[in-house]
Order: sequence, then C-alpha cells, then structure tokens
Amino acid sequence: MNNYAFTGFPGFLAGKLIEHLASLPHQIGVIYALHLPNQQRDAEELRDTLLSTTSLAPHQLVLVEADITLPEVILDPIMRSVIERDVHYVFHLAAAYDLSIPYDVGYRVNILGTKHVTAFAKRSKQLKRYVYFSTAYIAGRRRGTVYENELWHRVQFKNHYEATKYEAEALVSREMGGMPITIIRPGIVIGHSRTGETKKFDGVYFVLQLMTQLQQMRPLPYIGRANVEVNLVPYDYVVEATAFLAHSPNGLKRTFHLTDPFPHGAREVYRMLHETMFQRSPRGTVPHAVADAAFTAWNGAKRLEVPHELLEYFKHPVHFDTTQTIRALDGTGIVCPDLQDYLPEIVHYFMAHKKP
Repeated sequence: MNNYAFTGFPGFLAGKLIEHLASLPHQIGVIYALHLPNQQRDAEELRDTLLSTTSLAPHQLVLVEADITLPEVILDPIMRSVIERDVHYVFHLAAAYDLSIPYDVGYRVNILGTKHVTAFAKRSKQLKRYVYFSTAYIAGRRRGTVYENELWHRVQFKNHYEATKYEAEALVSREMGGMPITIIRPGIVIGHSRTGETKKFDGVYFVLQLMTQLQQMRPLPYIGRANVEVNLVPYDYVVEATAFLAHSPNGLKRTFHLTDPFPHGAREVYRMLHETMFQRSPRGTVPHAVADAAFTAWNGAKRLEVPHELLEYFKHPVHFDTTQTIRALDGTGIVCPDLQDYLPEIVHYFMAHKKP
C-alpha cells in the first residue's frame, strides 16, 4: 500500500490523476489532497465526486488544508507530521498557470511554493518519488530542438509564467542527486482524446473563444504566415504517462517532455479548428504585427477574453524532443495520439460547454 500527497487539488489534473490511480485501488493506502482553505467547498465537491465514481473509500481520500506559499505547507501541525511520516509519493501540481500573471504572483506561488513543497517532500521519511509538474515552456525563447536533459539557458521568456516555472524547476533539479525525483514537462494540455472532455478552457481554447467572438466575420483569416509547431497534448495521455513514470524505475531522476512527438504547425492547427467550427477553410492572412495591434486595442476595450500573450505561441519556432519519454514508455501502450484524429471532439465539447 502506498500513501500519496497531491498539491493542486481541486485542480483538474490533480483530480484526473487521483481518478486514474483509483483504478488500481489495491495499491492505495491514503491519498492526501492538499487544498487552500478558501477552496474548501470546491475540494469537498471534487472529493465527493471521486468517491462516487471510483472505488476509493472515504478514509482513502482525505482533504488537507494547505498553503504552499508558507514554509510549513500543511497548516495543521499534527496532520503535517502524520503525512511526513507516512507518505510515499508526493505530486506537486499546484502553480499559478495564467500566462498573464504578474511576476510577484508567479514568484510567490511557483518559486516559493515549489521551494516549500520540495522541502516538505525531502522531510518525508518514506518517500519513494517526488513528482514535479513543470512545463515544456521553461525553454522560454529558445529556438530549435530542446532536449529533455536540458534546463539551463540564458535566453528571455515570453511571460512571467515561463520565467517563474523555469526557476521553480531549477530548484527541484538541484535536488535530483539526493531525492527520488521525476520531472514532468507537459505541452499545452487540452481535453480527453476520445470525448473532448475538459474543465480548463484555456490554451488553445482561447483560439476557439476568439473564433466564437468573431464568428459573424467568418471565414476568418490566418494569423501570420509562420507555421511553427504548436504542441497540444490530451490530458488522458499526460495522466497515464505521469502515473506510469511516477511508479516506474525508468522514471527515476529523469525529466520527461509529455509533448506531441509529431506536432502540427500553427497554420494547420488553425485550419483544423476553423474547418471544424465553421465547416469552411480560413481565408486570407493577417500579419502578426496587425494582429498584435488589434489584440492590444480590443483587450484595452475589454472586447476580447483572450490573453495577448497567446499570440507568442503561434510564431515561436521550437521543437521539444521526446526520445527519453518514448523509450521510458516503450511497451506500455501509452502513446500521444495524433491531434488531427481527435481535434473534432475537442471543438465539439467546447461548443457544447463553453460559457454563453
């Protein structure tokens, strides 16, 4: 029996990882779900959902009030000592994910939070694995191929989210020699590859939101002529791969790009989204400079709900090598599906569940 601690509850990926682990109930002792005090109601709702949809018993899924920006992390000192004594796996998913976060928020949550959770994991006497969720985009403005065994660089970042996640991964990486660590670098995580289901309408969903807001002008033009890779991965692949790598010797003290090994280009992704939504191809091209100016004006007038920072990801040329991940997952049947095979489900789910 293994005991688990998850930060980032009741976040989407934390919930899905717990749901996946619950498919093997015989290996679970207790899962401690760490949440902020002001998220108590949401945490209780997700806990109740997981208890009703999985084989987990109530004593196996325990809510724990915590704040990763505080050195002690877990607020109740008795519970803290119990978890540090008993936990075997610590999954650190909590972070400020917004592309437009100010630096002070990113520093407090992503950097200090990771420092505190890493220290907590280091104090855990029976620790078998500390799984840290980073992002492939700690590569910042690097160009060309980025390898999984690479971290350090001196180039700039597109936003404070990338910069603070880079510093956070650096903190974890420095402990790799003395702790049983697995670092996960996902690409842009989207919905389930078979159903399209998600609760996080960010990332590529901002493009769908933009298309929805501008649908009276359809067919819409392409944004720029660059056809750089856009790295989208379904959450079920990320969950299954993470769960395996967290428990496998192949995952120990290594970093993995959970990205698409064969990503599509930005124009191709845009075309597929447009055709699925409007049943016709885009027409014409708006230069990136014009799109930048329009985004600035529209966002200033509160006419769009799309972060300006998103445009950067459609014109920055970078490729994430996945050799280490593919080798570690060889023989498991866990593979990243081709985006074109499941993108219609992503769009249809968005259209059925988007906010009015």
